[in-house]
Amino acid sequence: MLLKGRQYKIPKGQIIQSTDDRRVFNYLKNGYVKRYLISNDGTYGVQVIYGPGDIFPITLAFSAIFEREINESPETYYYEAMTDVELYTTDESTLKEAVEDNPKLYRDLFGICGIRLHSTLHGLENLTLSNSYHRVAHEIAYLGKKFGEATADGTKIKVPLTHQDLADILSLTRETVSTAMVQLRKNKLIMTNKSIVIPDIIKLEEEAHAS
Repeated sequence: MLLKGRQYKIPKGQIIQSTDDRRVFNYLKNGYVKRYLISNDGTYGVQVIYGPGDIFPITLAFSAIFEREINESPETYYYEAMTDVELYTTDESTLKEAVEDNPKLYRDLFGICGIRLHSTLHGLENLTLSNSYHRVAHEIAYLGKKFGEATADGTKIKVPLTHQDLADILSLTRETVSTAMVQLRKNKLIMTNKSIVIPDIIKLEEEAHAS
């Protein structure tokens, strides 16, 4: 259904939409998108990274189908292309009509909500870890599972991540993230060149939860 929507090809770095403008449901076919917030004090924070096959914003589905707003934040969230992106958009009235015509789509939407819940629980768990080193390890392991591909050297994270990106996700400084990355490399838990490669993702997860 979503592939019948309007196709867009968006270059890296372009803002796709914000919570203040277009009310459309997006299916991301290719590329990576980040959702971030710039708060009134100038703080920049990344909440979610979306990859191929992801659908956003799920909050729009609730307002369109159930006529209930679940995002009551006064802040504006932005969706920005991290790479060149191909996506398809569907307006909220079309989504509502499709679900009314085919109730099985509720199951698909419920599955998407489960993915978002998993991401939220991951973020809450990350905040409970003892220090920044463990938090960085925890986030890299998560991104490896979500956006990784198997290579001869291990799991390669396909998202083009910088130290600043990780800092923005974890609300840490870039310097703190860089220090953690150096230690993870020394411990042979990651390798970095143009991408982050995880030789053994289970060992990295164990490191993240080590006391």
